[in-house]
Amino acid sequence: MNDDTHHDSEEPHSSEQSEEPRSSDGTESEQRGRDFVEDRFDRWWTRFLAKGLDRYDLRTLRSEIETWDEWCEAFAAVGEDHAERGREAEAAGNETSAGEHFLRASMYCHFGSFAWFVDEDRRETAHRRAVELWERAAPYLDPAAERVEAPYPGGADIPGYLRIPPTTPDGLDESPLVILLSGLDSTKEEQHTRASDFHARGVATLSLDGPGQGEVWYTRPMTPDYHEAISAAVDHVTGIDGIDASRLGIYGVSIGGFYAPHVAANDDRFDACVGLAGPFSVGPASLYQSVSMRDGFLHACQVDSFVEADEVTERMTLRGDIEALTAPTLAIAGGNDTVIPPEQTKRVAKRAPNGELLYYPDGDHVCKNRVSQYRPYAADWMLDHLV
Repeated sequence: MNDDTHHDSEEPHSSEQSEEPRSSDGTESEQRGRDFVEDRFDRWWTRFLAKGLDRYDLRTLRSEIETWDEWCEAFAAVGEDHAERGREAEAAGNETSAGEHFLRASMYCHFGSFAWFVDEDRRETAHRRAVELWERAAPYLDPAAERVEAPYPGGADIPGYLRIPPTTPDGLDESPLVILLSGLDSTKEEQHTRASDFHARGVATLSLDGPGQGEVWYTRPMTPDYHEAISAAVDHVTGIDGIDASRLGIYGVSIGGFYAPHVAANDDRFDACVGLAGPFSVGPASLYQSVSMRDGFLHACQVDSFVEADEVTERMTLRGDIEALTAPTLAIAGGNDTVIPPEQTKRVAKRAPNGELLYYPDGDHVCKNRVSQYRPYAADWMLDHLV
């Protein structure tokens, strides 16, 4: 997909032509077998490695998984192997190693369930296990993570992980706070690597699941009013010792790159916003060609048809919010993004009153091939605007 294809378009499509089409009722057009599994490994390989999965484990999984139906439990089984190592390290008093093993175990269970919707009971078992193992790692992380649950009227609370570094930026008594938001197929558990960029700079982080994501999915589907949940979480942590919520940033990835400016436009407490590979308008779910995206929208919206999903996703746009996005906003885009057209992200930078663009012409989706460049830049940019 080139930039001209969607110039000034507000409805993003994907050009992942190697994925088989979906029928209008959401059923597969053919069996997802070995070729589909190989394609998933190709697409997500760098993401797996970035989140700490072991290269040898991945090669073994790739050679052994024959069908998509086997994916979830195969990943979860490897997760249990790492969880056992975590228990052994914990029993020996090796807390740092225990934390590393439990965190890695959580990621295997997460990646077994994150885009796998073959059987909801099996998916839920793996997802809840990922949460349980992450919380097992939480006290051994540096800085340690504390689970918070923010009251949210009309349903279950909004869960998150608050991490406060032991040092603060020069001249401050408490740490600024950055809210971390995930995309369509991710959860708060996957944000630990990005959080580390801020901890190294004395900035606290709060990674959250919102409606349609992670644990909140069980009680609240995807909604155009996503910002209400995140604002409730900010209300909840304001006043906690060690964080200065008057210095508040927000950072979202992929569809989270839409959520971040959406939240900041509706809550003027935010002082800075970063959106990585986010669309200006999510647009109709039915227009996406990527199987993973289409599956993900149906699941997040908790519906069976794209007619119903489109009713939700077509309302997810910055068109009515963008003028209120007065916080400095950094939009990051890759020219080779085949999931969210880069023109969509460029539009955020152009239309935001205080927007700016960080653009990598050869960058892929969420600029995975430019991690060593955009991540320190974005963390420094955020710190400069909060301090």
